[in-house]
Amino acid sequence: MSKEKLLMVGAGGFGRMVAEQAMIEYDCAFVDDGQPVGTDICGIPVVGSLADLPELRKEYGLLVVGIGNNRFRAQVYEKAKAFGYTFPNIVSPSAYISPYAKLGCGCVMLQNACVQNGASVGDGVLLNAGTEVHCDAAVGDYALIYTNSVIRTGATVGNYARIGSNCTICNHATVPDGADIPDCAAVH
Repeated sequence: MSKEKLLMVGAGGFGRMVAEQAMIEYDCAFVDDGQPVGTDICGIPVVGSLADLPELRKEYGLLVVGIGNNRFRAQVYEKAKAFGYTFPNIVSPSAYISPYAKLGCGCVMLQNACVQNGASVGDGVLLNAGTEVHCDAAVGDYALIYTNSVIRTGATVGNYARIGSNCTICNHATVPDGADIPDCAAVH
């Protein structure tokens, strides 16, 4: 049985981590402006650059962006949407998503990430290894949450926010749109 084809945008460090998880379910190829076509990265071919997205749509219907820059990731998703791509979620086998949580499209959940009952995660969100989104918390579109950070019960993380590693967003706290929370911080 053949796997569906998935175009992965970004072959840098984060893109390679996403690809490791995506390869479990999909036949992957990279698009990266900094790598020549034909390059092999972790066993995955580079098939083009961002300028090639319209042409590549003929062969690939699915696309995921593995780039940490929130605004740039959102721009790529918007362009790809206009070309007719659809955006699956890439979820590590060790991650947990409650059946009573809401998950947008084009999200990435790496190893041991957890989204609990009643939580919501917007479109294009990147949840790194060990992150937790507790019950009734909300993470906005195109947010990035780094390793081992916790979004506690009822907390809200705004669109495009970046939460560093080992952070705690306390119960019912709010992180505004576009905020950049440094590593090891607590938001009350």
